[in-house]
Amino acid sequence: MNNKIIPITILGMLLISFVFLSIVEIKQADINSKNIWVLYFSDPQSGSLDFSIENHSQNKIFHWQILLDKIIVTEGDSVIMLGDTKTITVPTSNTDLSNKKITISVTDSNSNKKEVYKNF
Repeated sequence: MNNKIIPITILGMLLISFVFLSIVEIKQADINSKNIWVLYFSDPQSGSLDFSIENHSQNKIFHWQILLDKIIVTEGDSVIMLGDTKTITVPTSNTDLSNKKITISVTDSNSNKKEVYKNF
């Protein structure tokens, strides 16, 4: 009888552990439950400067700046709701971008700042 109690107890504990871990993993998989936002180029391989802001935070207002060699060329504000992604199109037809460092800087309403860089 004692020989059967140990394996049954171990199997029961394993089952409880697997259920607990699966519940925790389901909660972790929901990105909207985290307070983050993401900045990235829409097409990093091309010569385009279009970038996207993906919002999974409580912030709604984002201020963005485009800098050429640390000089602000364009800036603006965007309102992005929770769970939305907004792509900002940057016209590059009138600007010579060769041998310049392009920085896109985005700040949220809590003064959290993120930057992405591109060199041509």
